[in-house]
Amino acid sequence: MLSSHLHSMGLKSSTTSPCLFIGTLIPGEPPIYVGIYVDDIIYFSKSDKVEKAFETALSGIGSVDFMGKVSLFLGIEFTWTHHEDGHLSVHLTQQSFAESLLESSGFDHLKPSSFLTPYRSGLSIDSILSKPMLSSDSDELRLAYQSLVGSLNWLAHTT
Repeated sequence: MLSSHLHSMGLKSSTTSPCLFIGTLIPGEPPIYVGIYVDDIIYFSKSDKVEKAFETALSGIGSVDFMGKVSLFLGIEFTWTHHEDGHLSVHLTQQSFAESLLESSGFDHLKPSSFLTPYRSGLSIDSILSKPMLSSDSDELRLAYQSLVGSLNWLAHTT
């Protein structure tokens, strides 16, 4: 398991997330921060030397494909800006995830509302059917709304 290898490198799990690891690989150098999710890994340090040491250590565990500076991770888009004064900033957004969620849920055609609540009458979840629904149709509808609510929950917690 990858987390045991990260622990053997001297990285410790964050107190706020079991998928975030923090540690000092090279004494006197800045720490490295490593986020893992299944087989996706994101990492950064203020030191290129530390990042290179991490890549070397990770390559010793198995086959790893380093894809360069992150631009997309778990639905989060990263936009990097190098400033004239030498500073680097990053802008994170989940706009494409939100748009994809709207599209996959069939809500992309709806126009923004000026109502004070997100309630939209007429959706199938609002309707009380005059005749019983087939069990398979009911299961499909329930699964669609569970998926939507779960995705919105994920979006809200990771934003």
